[in-house]
Amino acid sequence: MEIEGSGATPCPDRGKKRPPSPSTPEDDEDLPEFMDGDEWLVSDSGSEEGEDDENQGPNHPFTVDKFPKATCDEQEQIYVLYKHPETRLRGPLPLRRYPPYKCGKHVFRVDYNLDDKSEITVSSAEDCFNGCKCNPLCLLQFIDIKIAGYKHVQSGCANIFGFVDTRDTIEPLRNYVYRRGINDCEAISVKRNTGDARLSLTSPARVISILTRVLFEFELYVRTESLSEDEPKGDCLIEGCTEFTNLFEPIPCVEHRRLYGERCALDVKYMVLMNAVEARVEVKVLSVGAIAGGVHMKVHAKTSGFDEVIRLFRGAAPEPGSNMTFVVAVERHKNLDLYIKAAPGDDPFVGMEKKPMSCSWQQYSFASGYHGTDEREAELGEFAQVSVKVTWKSYR
Repeated sequence: MEIEGSGATPCPDRGKKRPPSPSTPEDDEDLPEFMDGDEWLVSDSGSEEGEDDENQGPNHPFTVDKFPKATCDEQEQIYVLYKHPETRLRGPLPLRRYPPYKCGKHVFRVDYNLDDKSEITVSSAEDCFNGCKCNPLCLLQFIDIKIAGYKHVQSGCANIFGFVDTRDTIEPLRNYVYRRGINDCEAISVKRNTGDARLSLTSPARVISILTRVLFEFELYVRTESLSEDEPKGDCLIEGCTEFTNLFEPIPCVEHRRLYGERCALDVKYMVLMNAVEARVEVKVLSVGAIAGGVHMKVHAKTSGFDEVIRLFRGAAPEPGSNMTFVVAVERHKNLDLYIKAAPGDDPFVGMEKKPMSCSWQQYSFASGYHGTDEREAELGEFAQVSVKVTWKSYR
């Protein structure tokens, strides 16, 4: 493992445009605060009005007023998949949405044991005891999941709750990548024009196998405040399931798909990696600086030579002694790149005077393996000190 770059550098003022680079579109506006290095520039919320509409097709994306809607009815799904004149031009390629499994018959019930709603855990996933005879897997790595085409009529952010999970063929239990209850909603800003809102994904319990196919399940709701004497309620935004397949892609690839619903769509961006293993990343906070307004941290990753940035964590720095754990799929003979950053968490504006903003960041590169552990300590200037441990693993 080697350190590819590190430093403590000033960050651009909030709301200012960063000078363009060859790898950064010139029309980016309101680039995310606290970011250094053009190669790691990503939007944190995905809902800025001026944000580029990446992978939205050759034409302008649908607006919320003209966004196609479809139930799970087979004919309606066939229409948005194949017959609608613009769904393949003005957004990610459509993918069929099947109804959620409640009880009784379902096309995926037997293959994925849908009657069992248990959650997969690290302990329930079998360890590989084959020593140096371990075999890599074909793995799916999520990059981004967004709600699209949602007309948010309430003031402020949309309070989203629900779940997103996968079931693979290694052990068809629920492997959650998003899970929030009605009293633990995520407040997400929504683009007024296109109705886009990015979900803050969590790490799955283990990597997701996609030898040939994997099931994708989702139920997402928006919280609505009712009368004071009643409990808060939720309106369903989109629910259902679909199947991601890996039958016709002989090389690693990035896929971007859209599932159309009655009120909105769900955009899913993921990569399929061949001959891959699991990197379990543990970030332990050793100390946090006494900074007015607190310390803001980010942990991002790139894998296997792809440029796509995987958002692992963004928020207030955890208390010293806290551990954050993430899993990332990495191809054999390729690297996992980690980017860790700390910066002040307060507002840099005091009246009309701008305070200079500084930040400290570290970037590491880890070579993949079947087994073993790599460890480093990261000094993030006056803001924080963390330890990073990457444990490599393959599953049978």
